[in-house]
Amino acid sequence: TLELVVQKDNTNEMSQTKDVKALSGGERSFTTLALLLALGENLETPFRVMDEFDVFLDPVARKIALDNMISAAKALEHRQFIFITPQDLSNVKTDPMLKIIQMKPPARNSQQQTLPFQSP
Repeated sequence: TLELVVQKDNTNEMSQTKDVKALSGGERSFTTLALLLALGENLETPFRVMDEFDVFLDPVARKIALDNMISAAKALEHRQFIFITPQDLSNVKTDPMLKIIQMKPPARNSQQQTLPFQSP
């Protein structure tokens, strides 16, 4: 059994909770990322993939999370990290150890299609 204590504010011990269900979606996402990064330091896997890790994060938490993930990935240079996100990455600085690949937006026709629906 894993017991997890989350402290939302690092200056206030009263912000601790053991009930992960009491956290907001963003707080849960941030806590999950922190746990995965901590566990990942002890796992010998050649690559790691994180998909849509930042969907529920607000802009400030998202920047902190991305900075921490990129720092962790650079520190473990013998491993490969793949971060998949639908969010904008234009504010992330590239360097020789970081490559950003952005897919083109899906082509959409000008008319929105709807499904035929009849009420019972």
